[in-house]
Amino acid sequence: MNKMSVKVLWLLLACSFVAGCSAPAVQSYEYLLMDAGLKSAQPQSTRRISVQLMPIVVANYLAGNEIVLVTKQGDVHRSQSNLWAETLSPQLTRLTQQRLEKTLPNITWFGGQRLPSYAIALLNIEVDDFYADLEGIVHISGRWQMISANGELSASNTFYVQSELTSDGYSTMVQTLSASWFDKVIDPMAKEMAKVFHP
Repeated sequence: MNKMSVKVLWLLLACSFVAGCSAPAVQSYEYLLMDAGLKSAQPQSTRRISVQLMPIVVANYLAGNEIVLVTKQGDVHRSQSNLWAETLSPQLTRLTQQRLEKTLPNITWFGGQRLPSYAIALLNIEVDDFYADLEGIVHISGRWQMISANGELSASNTFYVQSELTSDGYSTMVQTLSASWFDKVIDPMAKEMAKVFHP
């Protein structure tokens, strides 16, 4: 390669570097789940027990901070500019505990490592689906189990929820996911637990 070719090559590389630096950065948007119905949630009566809410486990494809869209064929699309401000597991765990504390106030709820010295019941929740598809339908599915303080299965169930988006956009998607989680997953779960632990 002669000297002229080397100069041209370096000039092209320098131009492409400058052009790359001057290209506008893609703006990203971050979202949090919000429990809009927390204040109006109706308390239910139970006997007094203690329960530890284990960290909610989400499927691996949901574990990042990208908001996920999934096609009917199973193609996963991860948004690079519409992101969770906090990954799903801690968001769902924290907000679910807040809703359960409001709806089942006679139960003492423990989260994280704040455990009493005595044996307590455990609530496990696993989430398989938490996304919208390209047709504008939100999908939430999974299962939950309540294990008694002596290690027996007190209650369990699966959940599968579909809700239609009322408009386009990630904000609507996040709001629909939030409302569906609390109204169609957590509230029915709380009602089942209230029957199991009735006074």
